[in-house]
Amino acid sequence: MLYSLSKQIAHCYFRADECKELAAFSDSAADRQFYFEREQAWLALARGYEFQERLDQMVKELEGRGHLPPTKNVGTTLKLPHCPTCNVAMQFEAKRPAKRTFVENGMSFERTFFICPNCQRLTDQLVAMPQS
Repeated sequence: MLYSLSKQIAHCYFRADECKELAAFSDSAADRQFYFEREQAWLALARGYEFQERLDQMVKELEGRGHLPPTKNVGTTLKLPHCPTCNVAMQFEAKRPAKRTFVENGMSFERTFFICPNCQRLTDQLVAMPQS
């Protein structure tokens, strides 16, 4: 993650409370409705972040117990890039299948994301993966 989810959740709740106050002080029904909708949107975003945070914690617990393979483990065939800004070895963050725009002799492609532990810069690479 680039930023702490807890900070994002707190920000969402702060903005939701701000919208609730603005709705209470609004004179027109249209303004009250607008701020009420914004409050609901901020609350929905906060719930989404909370779900993501709980899911991340659950996955980490399962990995710790040995029920899941580590998600941050990249095979030895992939060389970890160095951050172009601070020249520190970057850490594997996530991988996603790439769109099937290029397929070659039983190979699929995945986009892998790396994050710098120093400056939090995010980079990605396209990696060929043999199909099983």
